Amino acid sequence: MTYDNFKESGVLTTMLRSAIAAFGFLSLAVPVMAAGPGGAASGTIAGEEIELSVWTEQSDFTSSSFSIYFRAPALRERGLGNLSLGAEWIGDLDSDFFSAEIDIPILDTDPYRIYRADLDDELSLTITSASHQGGVLAIAGQVQGVLTSMDRIALRNPDPDDTLNVSLTFEAVLSELQ
Repeated sequence: MTYDNFKESGVLTTMLRSAIAAFGFLSLAVPVMAAGPGGAASGTIAGEEIELSVWTEQSDFTSSSFSIYFRAPALRERGLGNLSLGAEWIGDLDSDFFSAEIDIPILDTDPYRIYRADLDDELSLTITSASHQGGVLAIAGQVQGVLTSMDRIALRNPDPDDTLNVSLTFEAVLSELQ
């Protein structure tokens, strides 16, 4: 049978339809794989627009906490290090945190200084979505607050007027802490 006869007999069309149907059923049976670790944040720091990426090698989560490190060349250009965001909760991850903090190291300072805020400093952290599957946490949210410059050791604050406003929306996919 030649290709034209094969095509005209409808066998080719039937085989193609069967293959498409089989693939469709197979795709329903295979669980959806979560995206790999990564993510981003965008918003403002000190009133300037910024785009940050998740530093996957340093970011992780446990059953009651997460820690996300964000980095961008724009932070270094401003004399700042990587921004870290962390939170702890009891029960479900639903924005009811018993602790949360954000900090950004100030590079080339002695003693070592950071901009920092936590829930006691009116830091606002809202989780807009979160799902956990197979050792991966997909999380999205918003964080905003006024970070105050302080010594990293003992968190002393000799200059309470040295502040940094932060307002970010973020999405991250994190691997479980091993």
